[in-house]
Amino acid sequence: MRDLKQREGWGVGAVLLLGLLLRLVNLGGRTLWYDEAFAVLYAEKPLAQMIYGTVAQAGGAAADVHPLLYYFTLHYWMAFFGQSEVAVRLLSVLLGTATIGLSYLLARRLFGGRVGLAAALVTAVSPFHIYYSQETRMYALLGFAGLLTAWLFARAWSADGWRSWLPVGVAGALTLYAHNLGFLNLAALDLWTLWAWFRPGGRPWRHLRGLVVAHALMLLLFFPWLTLVPSQFGKIQQAYWVQRPGPVKIVQTVAFFHFNLPLQPWLMPVAIVLSFMLLVIVLFECWGAGAGGKGREAGSLLSLKMGEEASLPLFLFLVPPVALFLISQIRPVYIVRGLLPSALAYYLLFAAVFVRGGVPRAIRLGLLASAAVVVALALPFHYTYARFPRPPFDEVVIYLRENYQPGDAIVHDNKLTFFPCHYYDRELPQAFMADPPGSGSDTLALPTQQALGLLASRTMEEATAGSQRVWFVIFQRAFAEYQELGYPQPPHKAWLEARFRPVTVKSFNDLDVYLYEGKR
Repeated sequence: MRDLKQREGWGVGAVLLLGLLLRLVNLGGRTLWYDEAFAVLYAEKPLAQMIYGTVAQAGGAAADVHPLLYYFTLHYWMAFFGQSEVAVRLLSVLLGTATIGLSYLLARRLFGGRVGLAAALVTAVSPFHIYYSQETRMYALLGFAGLLTAWLFARAWSADGWRSWLPVGVAGALTLYAHNLGFLNLAALDLWTLWAWFRPGGRPWRHLRGLVVAHALMLLLFFPWLTLVPSQFGKIQQAYWVQRPGPVKIVQTVAFFHFNLPLQPWLMPVAIVLSFMLLVIVLFECWGAGAGGKGREAGSLLSLKMGEEASLPLFLFLVPPVALFLISQIRPVYIVRGLLPSALAYYLLFAAVFVRGGVPRAIRLGLLASAAVVVALALPFHYTYARFPRPPFDEVVIYLRENYQPGDAIVHDNKLTFFPCHYYDRELPQAFMADPPGSGSDTLALPTQQALGLLASRTMEEATAGSQRVWFVIFQRAFAEYQELGYPQPPHKAWLEARFRPVTVKSFNDLDVYLYEGKR
């Protein structure tokens, strides 16, 4: 027994090391994109300034839609480790690696050591989880907090006494402070509780006292921010870039969970078909085991012999995306990355099915080998992807700095290109155009701009300020987006061409930098 535990411990250590290494690959090789640059520029500000830039009213709603836990954490992290690409992303790397350990702990508790090790391995190599473990955003924190809450919940459910529920309350509040969509994971736990109470053979009101304690503590800890949530929802009603989801979004979500997107065009059909094959097998095994299907291993996935908690990952996997999809039919807020905790729960189910389920060996090995090949092809693509919204902004800034002359104006079509370029050169004079008021892209409210000390220009006259040479930075995809709105070309570019003559254009993958000079 001791040798078995020792081998399992070595296996977990090896998987954690693998997960860490995969999350360190090319960590500083890709430039920060808009969301990451915003996070760094925002988190470097004093805490009071961040609070103002988030909760101050703008048009009757909060200026920003995210809780501040991640920004506060990043603030102190950067104070110790600096603001290089590697430094600011390393926080997410460590959170992601710790999440691998939580995957092992939760799966081991629910399904045993072999499944725990397999779940940790699936999480370690997941392109979706690796991607957000390398990003300077709050999603690695959300995944960690969501899985921590689930593990503590499972421990408390099998324990005696209400005190074991206190950590659940703390972790639940942490999940809510990580991201406002964290409430979906807590809702999944509550729905599972109702199922456990009232299913055939269930024990109604089991752990009721502990659950009340956990929820009360959660509410107490989150209450200071809870009072601001309606105002943040008002911000979403005013302007938000997310579209109402449909069948395509469901397909994308399944592909994201398995292999992440985007992928090489030639690999995409294979990845989508394989993703649905794997999903169907996992769900079939879950329901088949729950029904006590013949020929299945005793104690398979939802068998009562495994304990009722074994169904917990199924609720955590299905409830958040289904609820978010339905909510988004009224007010679109469907963000796949906000479902990272659901993907983590799915990886536990995946491991349980392919280790303990009734899938024939040949089929199991064939599907796993196919998935491993797709992952092996997908990861290098993700590590080196350098198109929208991640072109080489550092090269853009070097080019602008080398060719800039005193008196030039550098104007960005919008905030998406400005923030990364500003991150890479704080001294280079640059301006960015404001988003159309009330549009889906109008997400950077004036109080947030004031907190950052970076104000958008309302007109091209203001941005160019009488300059005789103007550098104009724009994504190539903006041309098609403006044409869909009825413009023959981007309005800011049209304004420049009516008053200046084009001199040069330099492309950085799908990002263009134009130089205009005054007409003679």
